[in-house]
Amino acid sequence: METTQPDVPEVKIKRLAHGFRRTMFGFSPSFVENSRADRFGYLFDSRSSISYTPENRKLLEDLGLNMLEDPATAGTENSTIESGYTYFGQFVDHDITLDVDSDIDVARDARSLINYRTPNLELDSVYGDGPGVDSFLYDSEGVKLLVADTVPGGADNTIPIMPFDLQRNINGKAIIGDPRNDENLFVAQMHMSIIKFHNAVVDAIRLEEPALAPDKLFVKAQTEVRRHYQWVLMHDYLKKIIGSGSVDELLASGPKLMPANKKFFMPVEFSVAAYRFGHSQIRDNYRFNQVFNNSEFFWAFTFTGRTVPSDWIINWRSFFTVDGIPAENMARKIDTRVAFSMGQLPGSAPGGSFFATLSSRNLVRSIALKVGTGKAIAKKLGITPLTDEELLRSPFANPTPNQVQLHERTTEILRSNNNLLLKRTPLWYYVLKEAEVMNQGNQLGPVGGSIVGEVFIRLLKQSKDSFLNDPDWRPRFGVTDGDPNSFRIVDLLRFAGTLNIPGIH
Repeated sequence: METTQPDVPEVKIKRLAHGFRRTMFGFSPSFVENSRADRFGYLFDSRSSISYTPENRKLLEDLGLNMLEDPATAGTENSTIESGYTYFGQFVDHDITLDVDSDIDVARDARSLINYRTPNLELDSVYGDGPGVDSFLYDSEGVKLLVADTVPGGADNTIPIMPFDLQRNINGKAIIGDPRNDENLFVAQMHMSIIKFHNAVVDAIRLEEPALAPDKLFVKAQTEVRRHYQWVLMHDYLKKIIGSGSVDELLASGPKLMPANKKFFMPVEFSVAAYRFGHSQIRDNYRFNQVFNNSEFFWAFTFTGRTVPSDWIINWRSFFTVDGIPAENMARKIDTRVAFSMGQLPGSAPGGSFFATLSSRNLVRSIALKVGTGKAIAKKLGITPLTDEELLRSPFANPTPNQVQLHERTTEILRSNNNLLLKRTPLWYYVLKEAEVMNQGNQLGPVGGSIVGEVFIRLLKQSKDSFLNDPDWRPRFGVTDGDPNSFRIVDLLRFAGTLNIPGIH
């Protein structure tokens, strides 16, 4: 049953979406201080990057605006990847990167930028600085993380209050380790699910070892939660994105671009380009749950900074294949198109301007941070670059008249200024085109896959409590078929108690 959008109080706030500049409001002083040693940097020589000039910026703005898909054909370009992976990926991004210093209006060396997230896959976005410092995240024992109740929802408030929201202050602000995880309902509910997974692990360990002191119980549970999280990131998410063979090869050979004997930095080729492939996967419409079964993507921003009603709890069974039942929300293809709604980001003024368009902002950010270009990086990796014909190839199998015009305009932009963007294709666009041409939009290609895979394997090897450094460790909480090697994100959600919620699913 589809219902109308609920009444939302008129609150004059500036909602910030992914891609907008942020400040350090909401982050603890100790977090800011402890993060200053982590930096951004370059994997490859930045001299292949496109010069930051008004003419080049305008060219990239136009290319980004032209990447918006035809709304008449929205939903027809689905990939084989379930939409849940899009928002798990966003949650992971918030766990390892945070740039508040760069400005897309001026060129800057990425090596001068601080990464305010600890790149250790340790869930500091959930745990904060721990119960000794960020006690407001925890119960009176300092062992379990706090969650909050929803408010009644549905027609005549027939769906009751349930404990499936983030804890909030009197103004509705989420009390969590990273405020970005309340910027949309999908990532907020993923964050809440990780909290509930931690609490369920605490309960399970307490049953096993009832005499365990609270401090030792917390540390043991936290270690298990981190490892289960890292396990699904590698064995489920990463294998889905770059392929099992690529992951196995990286594990066997070790990361070459980021060897373990060198100090880690967060590559902008990853954070500004390759890992932003997820922006292409966002859909215009989703089945949120059985109540809101065909709703606009931006309804997910309705409850930013506001208690979630019970009829808006996310049904993860719509976002992941569960028990052989296919997900109803499949991600868009990884390609050079983005959902039409990406042309009007929350917090921006109406009108389809550059500022409002995520794809344009991504492309301009790449020249502002001097990110190297696609063909040059492919050659550095020893990968045969895409040809001009492949870069100019239409993404549409049976194009509508409007899609024909979109492609003709894209060709015109790529060929303008003496074929500038064919010679020096921005890495983000190149990664999307590579996935489109080589893998039908269902998986990253060799350049995108190498960058994403190398960074994650290096992070997994260096992370605190990494399961890769304990070869005998296997998941044990939420394993449903007796085989710990088959543990996946849906198993984590099931053990957390967020996969089956009465009245919603």
